[in-house]
Amino acid sequence: MKKTTRILFALAALLLLGACSAEPSVQQGFDETRYFQKITSKMSLEHGYLRLDYTLGMPNQTMTFLLKNQDVSVVSVNEWHMKESDNIRLYYAFCEPGKSGEIRENEWRLAWPDVKPGESSARKSRPRRSALILQPGNSALIDVPLTFLEHAEPPKRKARYTVALYAQIALNTLQTKSEVFEISVFPQTKDVEIE
Repeated sequence: MKKTTRILFALAALLLLGACSAEPSVQQGFDETRYFQKITSKMSLEHGYLRLDYTLGMPNQTMTFLLKNQDVSVVSVNEWHMKESDNIRLYYAFCEPGKSGEIRENEWRLAWPDVKPGESSARKSRPRRSALILQPGNSALIDVPLTFLEHAEPPKRKARYTVALYAQIALNTLQTKSEVFEISVFPQTKDVEIE
């Protein structure tokens, strides 16, 4: 009986060791976002302080957005990217002052994530995440680079341009969008308006 038990244990050990592999397994098509809980709390996305000196062709310009918990309970955004600017998409369109409400859907262009002409947007397939926990009434600040101003081409040459913008959260579990708003953008050399 002892001999049979030893043989069975030896066979079990061989099976167990044979099932192990030195090569790491690759998970095909794993979508981690489906395991995150959808957020139904009342949230808002607003732009922060708007500067008066946005300039075309100038590097290192940013804009701050506030993701605010307007609910009466704590909100945990588990899908949140550690690189905060990966949590947002920013769209822009040139327009006449006060006419941002007349922009058609196909006129909006992606401003962030940064996509230069002829390139496509690429995000990491497995980004680093850390839960964002917001108490009622609290906000998270999200700084977004305005790199589109470095290579955007306005429709005509002017001394000052009006750019309409709106942002939305780029997560599957949170569908929040800002209102459309306008900023003034100047060329690097302030030319007179040419019609």
